[in-house]
Amino acid sequence: MTKKWRVAILGLGHWYSAYNLARALREYPKAELVAAAWHNAAQLAEFTAAFGVRGYADYEKLFAHEEIDLVHLAAPVAELPALTIAAARAGKHIVLGKPMAMTLEQADAMVAAVEQANVKCVAFQGIKRLQSAALKARLDAGEIGDLIVMHQTARWSIAEDWYRSGQPGWFVDPAQVPGGAFIDEGIYWIDFLRWLAASEVVEVEAKMANLVHRELQVEDWGMATFTFANGIVATLEGAWTINAPRVTGPSPKHNAVLRTELIGTHGEIIEDGLRSPNRAVLAAGADNWTFERDATELMGASSPFPLNHLIECVENDTPSPASIQEARAAFRIAMAAYEAAREGRVVRLHEGK
Repeated sequence: MTKKWRVAILGLGHWYSAYNLARALREYPKAELVAAAWHNAAQLAEFTAAFGVRGYADYEKLFAHEEIDLVHLAAPVAELPALTIAAARAGKHIVLGKPMAMTLEQADAMVAAVEQANVKCVAFQGIKRLQSAALKARLDAGEIGDLIVMHQTARWSIAEDWYRSGQPGWFVDPAQVPGGAFIDEGIYWIDFLRWLAASEVVEVEAKMANLVHRELQVEDWGMATFTFANGIVATLEGAWTINAPRVTGPSPKHNAVLRTELIGTHGEIIEDGLRSPNRAVLAAGADNWTFERDATELMGASSPFPLNHLIECVENDTPSPASIQEARAAFRIAMAAYEAAREGRVVRLHEGK
């Protein structure tokens, strides 16, 4: 018989991903959600009642009392380093929340723990590698010539710390996050840009500010320019500057701006992640833009992504493109952007350091 993997969710701080996973697992034959742990009793009770799973007030008790194979880490960022190390030492395979850590030193300790335990770890901040393999293949095939410039925009409304709470909570607490909108929204795209460039960032310039939410202790807007070793230049805007239509809730996601521009020597690809059709392609010799819509499976069951990818890696003993090592590399670049903005200078990075 095919093994049914037992899953636990550790932390409900990033409740978006916790609820998405729990809903998707109901129709996924390879895994089941058996437990969750979180230190907010009311939120834990609401979650466990909704999905019929056991709840624990602290993470250690869950590890002690449950037979689990995989963990999905959805706790606030400040808790992720200790949770990752504990899960690795317990031999559990991991979906790691984002951004991965508070400091580069913590990230290094997490990587070391995962490598020493020889467990699989899929980093949520690297999922664009999994979602955009077909796009990367088109670039590698030279559809728009040599890639020379990339622009990425990720402007959203500010996050809520629970459904309809009307408060950002831990998302804007400097004791629980390494930064604000720039790293929260931008960490996916730093990894994505580095992957597309197939090169390492060697120079970082950046600015951070509070443009809409001026009362916050973390930025609600950030802009960075990355220069890669192979000469490609990329820009990234990560922001919470989209205004919500009501005080007590975030702006609907379709109001956000999620735009990728890939400029080559013989054409361009422009992708609007929240629009349909979502992609425009102009290749060399074309008379006009070609607009494409990504097809989805009709009536298909939702996938517990990226947990299903983690299971494939475990079952086949294959490495993940969205590894914790790649996540650490992207995190290093994000922290360099904060340094560049804070000190008002170009930060130069040595490849692989």
